[in-house]
Amino acid sequence: MANEPGIERILDVRPESAFLERHRVGAVNIPLESLSRRIHELPPPNAPLTVYDENRTRALWAKSRLRARGRTNVVAADGKSWLDAGKTTSGPSQDRLWQPHALLNEAVNVARQCWGRVDRKVALDIACGTGRDAAFLAMSGFTVEAWDVLPDALERCEEIAKRHGVSVRARCRDVEQDTTIEPEQYDLVCCFNFLHRPLMPHLAGAVRRGGLVVYETFTDAQKSLFGKPKRDAFLLKPGELTDYFADWEILVYREGLTGPRRHAASLIARRPS
Repeated sequence: MANEPGIERILDVRPESAFLERHRVGAVNIPLESLSRRIHELPPPNAPLTVYDENRTRALWAKSRLRARGRTNVVAADGKSWLDAGKTTSGPSQDRLWQPHALLNEAVNVARQCWGRVDRKVALDIACGTGRDAAFLAMSGFTVEAWDVLPDALERCEEIAKRHGVSVRARCRDVEQDTTIEPEQYDLVCCFNFLHRPLMPHLAGAVRRGGLVVYETFTDAQKSLFGKPKRDAFLLKPGELTDYFADWEILVYREGLTGPRRHAASLIARRPS
């Protein structure tokens, strides 16, 4: 499970063997040697985080690496006495530090309200990046395809899913060059932080009747407020997102700040059955 708000987030950077032998309850293990590759498995950059290693030098090194990436709310802990001071356990951890997009978490709850269960429902994550959303969908019970143009991102997508005991079918697809998607193949299609307008009718057509689309990306207010993205091709105009789903049932629609330095349009819509 994810760490709940108000609960201490602990990143244990010791080797896996030491973590499995004994660790703090709620801690998540990412060995120091793997930290750079698995940075996407951490909580939002502004979230408080305790980094632990029995060796003080390793703990401080991990803290320094995270601060260099803009994570200033990090505390380093070290030594056996720190481990002894809290409740401990052994074996693999079922916790996670990362979170899916908040809108996707909302959409899974909406899907359960619509369908009762999501088991055997098929989902597609377009421009999936390193795979947190795809993994979350699989952990929720969906059969998941994840598309991205970057092979390295797809590798990390498959890795994060495997670490949480699920599988994701990752496919290398450049949807800017080839916008075709087989129609009515998915119960849920999601897309975050990506916009290619010629893709939109194909994305909508890929959803089965009664299915859901979950979409969130930047509006033109993002550029005026924060300067990036700079290209208008990557920014939605006010109300534009709903235009692509004009005859759908709009279940959720918002435009505004969705996080620090992030102004976006957020939509959950259901295709008429």
